[in-house]
Amino acid sequence: MHWTKNMLPVERWLRLYFGLILIAIYFITPFPYKQWTWSGLLLILTAITGYCPIYVMLRKDPSAGTDSKDP
Repeated sequence: MHWTKNMLPVERWLRLYFGLILIAIYFITPFPYKQWTWSGLLLILTAITGYCPIYVMLRKDPSAGTDSKDP
């Protein structure tokens, strides 16, 4: 399996940011469903690799949201 990056840099930074927030919630607050905060690891992992398997299943093009003027 060949993993190519399929996320834009902005999305990678947002995933990293929110993943770290979810992990921090585990240690800071007495949240009753603490096990759900570990889903932040998935966000961090996809941010580091730049690959999201769900985008492959949905056939999402990472450049679809940009306004590139191709001739």
